[in-house]
Amino acid sequence: MQHKNWKLKKPAQGVSKAVLLSAGIHAVLLVWAGGVVVFSVVQKSEKKFVPPPPVRRPKMQIKKPTVRVKKKVYPKSSQRISSKNMQTATGIRLTKTGLVSEGLGGGVEGFELMPDIADVTLLGGKESLAVGNDFEGVFYALCVDRQGRKLSGGEDTYIEELRRFYEHGWNPKTLMRYYRAPQKLYTTFFYLPTIGFEHIPRSFGIPDSLDTEQWLVHYQGRIMSRTGGRFRFWGRGLAVLALRVDEKEVGFLGQQAIAFRTSDWRSSAEQNMKYYSVRSPMVIGDWFSLEADVPVSMDVLIGDFNGYDSAATLTVQEEGVIYPKNRDGAPILPVFKTAEIPPNLLDEIRYLTIAGDADLESSLMFNVF
Repeated sequence: MQHKNWKLKKPAQGVSKAVLLSAGIHAVLLVWAGGVVVFSVVQKSEKKFVPPPPVRRPKMQIKKPTVRVKKKVYPKSSQRISSKNMQTATGIRLTKTGLVSEGLGGGVEGFELMPDIADVTLLGGKESLAVGNDFEGVFYALCVDRQGRKLSGGEDTYIEELRRFYEHGWNPKTLMRYYRAPQKLYTTFFYLPTIGFEHIPRSFGIPDSLDTEQWLVHYQGRIMSRTGGRFRFWGRGLAVLALRVDEKEVGFLGQQAIAFRTSDWRSSAEQNMKYYSVRSPMVIGDWFSLEADVPVSMDVLIGDFNGYDSAATLTVQEEGVIYPKNRDGAPILPVFKTAEIPPNLLDEIRYLTIAGDADLESSLMFNVF
């Protein structure tokens, strides 16, 4: 039996390569076409911003407002009518006090904050020494009228006017008919040793040509105690030294003969007029109370009528305090004050007094601020 040899015939090489090439090209085209379709589907077109057309606004023509200005009318200058016969005393010229000086830095000009200490006298300074703590003093001449004319009258008239002043509640209006110095003085203490009368009016800028031997100085201010307590005044005036605290009279420390004729006040102190000051026995006032940090009013009146020496010393005693004693056994009491005494005045007081008469450098002060 013959066997047949079965052999597979190989395909033609040209046909198979063409088919493969065609298939490859179609595959590439198919992939590219799919990518284009997918890219076109996925990709979104970006929207570009298109600005709106500009709005046309019509321009309005605005007229500028016109303001009518009235013409300035200046008042006519007034004429001052004065008497042909002028009194010479009204033309008193006082010492000028400079207000403009170098500033605190030394190079800027401005107003002085403190007066010149050299111009401050035992009666006070022409400007405030301690704003809010000083007493304002006004000088009255009871022998001269407001026009500077000499008035008749002596001690009796002086005593009568002083009595009227007390009866009307220490009202300065009772002294309106008399000459009043234009210049006021400001002080923070009252300790005037024995000095010549002429120094009193000179301190107020009054010339010696004006007769002012019968005079009064009324000081008004406020006092306060930081701790509170009870106090009383000791002092002496050769003629008038009267005190009032919170509108209540607490002492007439001047000449007692004048006190008996002008006031109902009398001292009840056991040591009254036992010790001396300025060559006269000291008078002791009444106790008065001060609440802590509560300010009250205070009046001080000094004066004289003889035209010779003048004096008015004022010290204060605090209840419960033990004070050292001087050569005569009297307590060395602090000088009443609302601020420290200027050094130049301390030297003047020491020169005019005897050591131990008063404590000039005590820390006790009755300042409000």
